[in-house]
Amino acid sequence: MLTVACWSADHHLALKSLDAHGAKLLSVLPKSEELPERALVWLPFTVVPKFVDLFEKFAIELTSGGKPKNAALVANIDELRLSVLHELWQEGESFPDPAEPRWWEIWLVQLTKNHDPIREFHRVAEHLRWQVSEAALAFPYRVVTLVRTSAQELGTLLTTNAIPGELRKPGFTEELFGLERTFQADLINDLVSRTTAAEPEAPAVCVLDCGVQAEHPLLKASFDNGYTAIEGTTSAPAPTATHGTEMAGLALYGDLEQLLNGSSPIRLEHRLESVKILRGHHDSETQPDLYGKLMVDAAARVEIGQDRARVYSMAVTSGDLRGVDGRPTSWSAAIDALAVGTDVLPGPRGLGLLGQPDHEAARLFFISAGNVTAEDWDPDHLVISDTRQVNDPAQAWNVLTVGAYTERVDPPVDAAYAGYRAIAPSGELSPFSRTSVPWGKGRPIKPDIVMEGGNLLLAPSGDFDHHEVVEVLTTSGRPYSPLTTANATSAATSQAARLGALALSKYPSLTPQAIRGLLVHAAEWTPAMAAHFPAPKANSPKTKRHSLLRRYGWGVPTEQRVLASAADDVTMIVEDEFKPFGRSSGTLSMRAMRLHSLPWPADLLQELGNVPVRMRVTLSYFIEPNPSNRGWQGKYAYASHGLRFDVIRPTENLAGFQKRLGNEAEDEERGVRATSSTDDRWFLGQARNSGSLHADLWNGHAIDLARCGVIAVYPVGGWWKQNNRRDRVNVPVRYTLLVSLFTNVAADIYTPIANKIQIPVQIET
Repeated sequence: MLTVACWSADHHLALKSLDAHGAKLLSVLPKSEELPERALVWLPFTVVPKFVDLFEKFAIELTSGGKPKNAALVANIDELRLSVLHELWQEGESFPDPAEPRWWEIWLVQLTKNHDPIREFHRVAEHLRWQVSEAALAFPYRVVTLVRTSAQELGTLLTTNAIPGELRKPGFTEELFGLERTFQADLINDLVSRTTAAEPEAPAVCVLDCGVQAEHPLLKASFDNGYTAIEGTTSAPAPTATHGTEMAGLALYGDLEQLLNGSSPIRLEHRLESVKILRGHHDSETQPDLYGKLMVDAAARVEIGQDRARVYSMAVTSGDLRGVDGRPTSWSAAIDALAVGTDVLPGPRGLGLLGQPDHEAARLFFISAGNVTAEDWDPDHLVISDTRQVNDPAQAWNVLTVGAYTERVDPPVDAAYAGYRAIAPSGELSPFSRTSVPWGKGRPIKPDIVMEGGNLLLAPSGDFDHHEVVEVLTTSGRPYSPLTTANATSAATSQAARLGALALSKYPSLTPQAIRGLLVHAAEWTPAMAAHFPAPKANSPKTKRHSLLRRYGWGVPTEQRVLASAADDVTMIVEDEFKPFGRSSGTLSMRAMRLHSLPWPADLLQELGNVPVRMRVTLSYFIEPNPSNRGWQGKYAYASHGLRFDVIRPTENLAGFQKRLGNEAEDEERGVRATSSTDDRWFLGQARNSGSLHADLWNGHAIDLARCGVIAVYPVGGWWKQNNRRDRVNVPVRYTLLVSLFTNVAADIYTPIANKIQIPVQIET
């Protein structure tokens, strides 16, 4: 179908011409004050070139004086071409910017048995210097290929014998691998030409895997150092060890599909490093009980002589299909010790901690939650994921554990995949992702966040297929095919590490625990996830919410939410430290808590009255682990200490607030459930107090929040206090507190906050 319009006041549509040459005039709409005269015309594909050619000749026909006879139509020629292209666009999203060069999947019409549309197409493309694929896919009456140009130029085809019958967005993960290697190289070279690497001193993602192909054209300019933590090997990956290179591409670029399909310049903000901790993707030579030592060696190798900001990304977990029940292992304890900045000495009896934690040596690790394997795949994937526990060492307290969700739900456009469907709906947990739903109380909530990890397709026969179209595009470690796809929590973890490096680049003063807290604070549940959570109600049980949190973590952080700002949503970040315990009668006792004034504009909140507002709080800190086997039993034996947060209630004074928190800390240490913590405006309440990363949502009225102007951070005991460790009396603990205020009204709450106080580290999200 095609709509033809005439804007000229002196002319009318030549209706007879519109109903000729095989075209069919369907209807005519008369001119109005707002719209021109319009005609709806049906055009067979064979008529499109002739029709457009006649229209153009009619538009540029000259008068006896040599001027265009129909000058008013000349400006509409491009609009006519674009109108036809709009009708051919098959995607659900808006038609692309006509002026922007981009890749198109073009389906050319084969008019007759002997007609060769691809030959004519290449002739036009060569004349106009379009970048095209030399390969093509032939179907009955259609020939499919790829071309890079703008829609404005693409309209030229409408007056040739290379007639487009459909236009689509290239599904690189679907079509790319059916095309020749030279086309992949063309795509890569184009992206390389548009990409500027980060400065040498920029933050880095250090990939802990099986090594990275440093000479890959998309990685080479950003790759600094490669090391190995395995004796007797080099830093280079084995020929069949491709996993590290795949992870490196995601850690540097994220999903490559949009970048390869675009035309804009790209400036990278971080770099890459690598330490080989595996000989291959499935390493049977490195014994699991040595992985703790490998982590220590890996950190030492990359940090010696390299004083730079970095995050570690490890998409490697234990092969134990049972997972873990949240209890520490030597592997997870070693990572926790490295994260908090404690020197670790592996020995025959386990891990030895040397000295006290050094805040300046703290590290941030991104660890994959582990994958549901093929033997456990099931159409009812949520039930499976809820019973498959995260793998070692993803239970570590001080890391950011990453699970997988997916928005990839479309099967390939191919007759061979007729009847196939995606297992997980859009926005739902990926069928590959493990969870901590089975864990008992006191175990950390894992995963912390989820990122895109791909989907599974279910065939009508009941078989499963992890096709490229439902995976994430990245760099390949195979020299004969420079692009590939990745999936599961490995792909999710590398993308999360990229976000961490971007945040570190934009906010270089933030500590590792602050970056961890920021990503959790910026995460949101998708509508599919949120639909499972029961709505907050007075006295409603929070058990189900806690279980769902152990499935989804805090949701999906996006680059925009991590880095962007908005005037009506304000987040403050406070980084602080204090010495929580002192000696009283020969034993350690709590001696301090921190009170922070919330800089909310009380007058403005009171004016808003009963307008709903939402406050989000995240508290992130690192604990010192106790890696002895004896210490793994008991509620507080593993963590050196715990921190908690709470907000003063509208009816409390400051003295009563402090007394209540002191009593609640004592109750928690004695294993007594606090009866005073019954503020149902908190989404989780006491259920948030697991691990060393706590977050919660407060929902209420603006007028109530106006009277909640103080938030406290206070300690509870761990093995420091329980074991009466005198050498930890004067050891400070560091934490990051993030607090956000959200309103649904057009009220500028940022300006009065900025005028009221200066916040040491301040981010608006």
